[in-house]
Amino acid sequence: MTRTNAIAAVLFALALVATPAAAAVGQGATTTESPTASLADPSATHASVDASTTAGPCDYPLTLRDASGERVEIAEEPERVVTLGPASAQTMWEFDAQDKVVGVTQFAAYLDGATAKANVSGAGRARISVERVVAQQPDVVLAENVTSPETVSKLRDAGITVYYFNNSESVDDVYGKVATTGRVVGECDAAVDSVRSMKEEMAIVENATAGEEPRDFLYALFGYTAGEKTFINSGLEAAGGNNLAIGVVEFQPNGYAVINPETVANLSVDWIVYPGTPAAIPKNAAWNQTTAVQEGNLVAVDRNHISQPAPRVALAVRSLAMTWYPDAYASANESLRGNVQVNADVYASVDAETTTTGGDDASTTSADDDSMTTATGETTTDPAGEDGSPGFGPVALLAAAALVVGALARRD
Repeated sequence: MTRTNAIAAVLFALALVATPAAAAVGQGATTTESPTASLADPSATHASVDASTTAGPCDYPLTLRDASGERVEIAEEPERVVTLGPASAQTMWEFDAQDKVVGVTQFAAYLDGATAKANVSGAGRARISVERVVAQQPDVVLAENVTSPETVSKLRDAGITVYYFNNSESVDDVYGKVATTGRVVGECDAAVDSVRSMKEEMAIVENATAGEEPRDFLYALFGYTAGEKTFINSGLEAAGGNNLAIGVVEFQPNGYAVINPETVANLSVDWIVYPGTPAAIPKNAAWNQTTAVQEGNLVAVDRNHISQPAPRVALAVRSLAMTWYPDAYASANESLRGNVQVNADVYASVDAETTTTGGDDASTTSADDDSMTTATGETTTDPAGEDGSPGFGPVALLAAAALVVGALARRD
């Protein structure tokens, strides 16, 4: 493997799995085969409101508490948005609000028209150029949880409004993330439509997989695997999968872990699911001797669907269900498509949880100081809690980088 390819592989892998600690942001700072597939096309692969107001979820001025614990104040509907991760960019495209986007990272290049936007990617661990972001004069910046806290702090020090997202641990969390994004950028109706489309897909899959024999699988991610507390595992299980790593592998707080060859050798792996490239599957005797490899039960899922907490994760779930239960899915799709009734009222409880009056406090804090109510009304562990990190820290990031380079180099 060339040095250039190795570096590119590291950047790609870290974009998939790295989750820096939101807690480090202090006061005053705060991908497979049909990337443009429509969610409607099955053939394509938190705070109190002033009692005197009746403000809607997208009324401004708006103040929300983000993952860093900061109150993010948005005076009026943003017209210029910069996304610091492909998931937020994908969400804006699903909203049909890409005209508001003035800057994206290199990992959003798969989106139609994204290459015409300013590229705000940078070099090194930060992966974001603060100077390029500031140059776009954004009204708001959407910072994925993979964004380094240092980058968020620098942007806020430069006077930029940044909303820092929580880690998504389930598909339900992705619904909430979509809803929050809609509020931040003034696209609430589009957010409701996106969640409705996602839930329709998930309801059809649920119907198709009900009563079916679960498929025993491992998720291969360049030597890592996904487990509990990841939206990836949540989607794979919803598609009818049984994750063999759960209960066997000791996962990190972010839900990911290295899976050793010895562990793989002791499991009956009928299926291997991986994000896009076969290079994600380790090349060693343990993996090669699995039933999945021997019988060719290897499922490539669009990495821009399965690896991003955004609307198209529902397409990844659908793709897996169609692969594992083709007849059952076809029957469920025929009978339910267009007839599914889902609850997409993602802003039903906003009036009790969010302020549009710019008061002293923009979040509701429970009796336990280690938890808070977020912009979508979900109670989560405070990023400034004991662990202070929902994912990989700097040391683990470097270890992941070394592992990925080594794994891919062995394949050349």
